[in-house]
Amino acid sequence: MAEGTVEKARNAVISVVRGAGDIVGGVRLTVTDLVTGALKDVGEITSTAMGVVTDTVKGAIRGTREAGTEAAAGSKAVVSGAVEAVASVGGDAITGAKNAVRAAVQGASEVGADVGATAVGAVEGAMEAAGRVGKNVTEVAAGAVDQAVEAAGEIGRDALNAVKKGLSSAASIPRDLVDSAIRREEDGSS
Repeated sequence: MAEGTVEKARNAVISVVRGAGDIVGGVRLTVTDLVTGALKDVGEITSTAMGVVTDTVKGAIRGTREAGTEAAAGSKAVVSGAVEAVASVGGDAITGAKNAVRAAVQGASEVGADVGATAVGAVEGAMEAAGRVGKNVTEVAAGAVDQAVEAAGEIGRDALNAVKKGLSSAASIPRDLVDSAIRREEDGSS
C-alpha cells in the first residue's frame, strides 16, 4: 500500500504542477484531497492512518521535485494540505503536523532536494494550516520544528546542519522554538 500511495501522490502532484497557474495552491489542494480521501477510507485516525499521511507527503515531495518546484514552496504546500486534511477528518493537527514535517524532510533527503529549505517550508506550511483550521499555531509550530530537527539528525550531520541553519534564519518561525529544538537535539546526541 505504501508504494501505491507514494506513487499516487507523486503522479497527482506532477499533473497539478504541470497544468496549474497557481502551483502552490494546486499542490496544497491536491494533497488535502488525497489525505482526506485516504483517512476517510481508513475511518479511525490511528498510527496506521498516519502512515497514509507520511506516504502521501513523501510522494508529493517527490512529485514537486520532479516537476521542478522550489523545495520550500513545494514542502509548504504539501505539509499545509496534509495538516488541513488531518484536522478536517477529526485528527489531531499537532500529530498530523509532526508526521507531515518528518515525512517532508525524509522525502527531500530521499530525492536529493534541499533539506534545509524543505524543513523551513514544511514548518511554515504546518503553521499556516494550523491557523486556517483554528488550532494553536505555536503548539503546532513547536511540534513541527522538533520533528524537522529530529528527522534531519536521523539522516546525518549535513542534513542536520542544513535544517538548523534554515530554521534559524527563517524570520517566519519563532526563534525560541528553533533554539529549544536544537538544544534538545544537542543534549540528546551528547
